[in-house]
Amino acid sequence: MLPYQFIGNGHPLLLIHGWGVTYKVWHKLVPLLAPHFQLILVELPGVGEACEVVSSKPYYPACAEDLEKLRLALGIEQWAILAYSTGTRVAEAYVQQYPHRVTRAVFLCPIYLREPWQIALKIEQWIDSKRSALANWILSEWRLYWMLLFVGFNLHQHDYADEWMSEIELQPLENLKRMVLELPGKGRAPFTLPTSPPVPTLFVWGRYDVLTARPFRPRSNDVIISANHSAPVLAPHLVAASVLPFLKEGDMLQNNITKRGKKDLLIQTEHSA
Repeated sequence: MLPYQFIGNGHPLLLIHGWGVTYKVWHKLVPLLAPHFQLILVELPGVGEACEVVSSKPYYPACAEDLEKLRLALGIEQWAILAYSTGTRVAEAYVQQYPHRVTRAVFLCPIYLREPWQIALKIEQWIDSKRSALANWILSEWRLYWMLLFVGFNLHQHDYADEWMSEIELQPLENLKRMVLELPGKGRAPFTLPTSPPVPTLFVWGRYDVLTARPFRPRSNDVIISANHSAPVLAPHLVAASVLPFLKEGDMLQNNITKRGKKDLLIQTEHSA
């Protein structure tokens, strides 16, 4: 079973981290979310303490299956989801497979890549297929650090960049490559979510995110905040202010449904008596 941690009380909210980092990425947001929800912080397959993902399965559907096993083991009927970066594609796969288990889903810094990054991934995949040692070299040491500094922090030096680098270097390189090379459409596929049953969704984009292509014409469920791709650690209050009203609205609706169900049960009991 995937490693997890419970924090707080209330309606369950699953937090899904991004590429190469563990659930420590949420440490700035946890104090802002825990008063309202029971947080389930999880580590995805091949990351941190989690076991290796089965190599024969596509990575993102395999993650969704493991999350569903975790839900069943924890005895949770339904949960909301807050996913970050590549974790948004895990959330997409989960919602596609288990929509009736999700009350609401938030996609923070959703991975819909700018076109040059998609081209870069295609080149990386070609190199990996021809000379995997060279692909591994590209994703290591100072080359990996400067890529992280660019896409995550817009080339601004920050202690969090060093922390993330320390975590990423501990992860199996093959798994790191799978997480990026198996992105739907090399990161350019539009998010595809079920309409029956519909799952309310919110997309939170960073105005200064150099990795993602935010919508030219935002929809009603798109929010743009003044942040780059490191929003969970550098803009936690902006993130919380964006997601809490949406998530709490779902929590209130769920509570009303539960209350109505109990009331209907009471009426049925009285009539049967």
